[in-house]
Amino acid sequence: MQSNWFELGFVHLEDLIVHEICDFNRVRRLADQIRKDGHLKNPILVSTYPAENKRDNFPSDEREKLLVLDGVNQVSALKLLGYPDILVQRVDYSDPNVELTSWDHLIFKIAKDKLMERLKSENLEIVPYDAEYIKADVGMRQLVHNGGQSDVDENLVGLILFRDRSTLVIRQEDSSPERKVKHLFHIIAIYNASWEIYPHLGGDSVTSAFDTLENCSAVNIIPPFRKEEIKEFSSRGILLPFGVTRFVIPQRILGLEISGSVLGANAPLSEKNLFLKELLSYRVKSKKTKFYQGPVFLFNE
Repeated sequence: MQSNWFELGFVHLEDLIVHEICDFNRVRRLADQIRKDGHLKNPILVSTYPAENKRDNFPSDEREKLLVLDGVNQVSALKLLGYPDILVQRVDYSDPNVELTSWDHLIFKIAKDKLMERLKSENLEIVPYDAEYIKADVGMRQLVHNGGQSDVDENLVGLILFRDRSTLVIRQEDSSPERKVKHLFHIIAIYNASWEIYPHLGGDSVTSAFDTLENCSAVNIIPPFRKEEIKEFSSRGILLPFGVTRFVIPQRILGLEISGSVLGANAPLSEKNLFLKELLSYRVKSKKTKFYQGPVFLFNE
């Protein structure tokens, strides 16, 4: 991938390593949208795959492998459509500004008693959360998401907040990251047919989901993994459930549309990246590129 101002470039889909499974429903919808629109919007996020973490089943051509941080559904959709390449934005995984957090899950149309019954069948420790700690729901998110603090419960798998503001803490018997992945698959499978990622539109407020969505039954606040754990998992072929990891990076590129005819062209990556260089130069010179300092809300996604 040729260097440029934005660390953008085309790469072969076969050179990407994913760290999470895709969401098949989202993949089908995205593939249909790409067929309809004729283009893919937004490059996916990747990082150079550490050489010491290469798996034995890598191809022998020694081409550079890239770890997909965000974009597994786009990768899967393009593979489904038979495209050979994809546009990526490369980031430095070791950069402290590249943060790993997690998504919350909105759970819809499941009765509290039924959800609790299913959770308790998973051989996990399920205990009510002390109400004294949730006088403000900000404190609850800080407990779960403050992964860098030494006092965080390493055995924590999730925290379910119900519409009536009652709360369940889900813990495993040890702090094994691999076991946490297994438990997350089982927990998410319980509500898999009726959930969505919570985009934190209310800032740190968890309860805002109940104020705006009448059919939201509960929110699952998932504790984040560490960046080192994701590298270790990917080196061993361990995949996480979709919708758990959330990589936050500075200067994310959004809104850059690439035609399917370019993605699918039977041309060397060097030619596609030359086209990209000219496109970026044109967009900058014609003032069609805007830089936003800090987070933004997009309503055209």
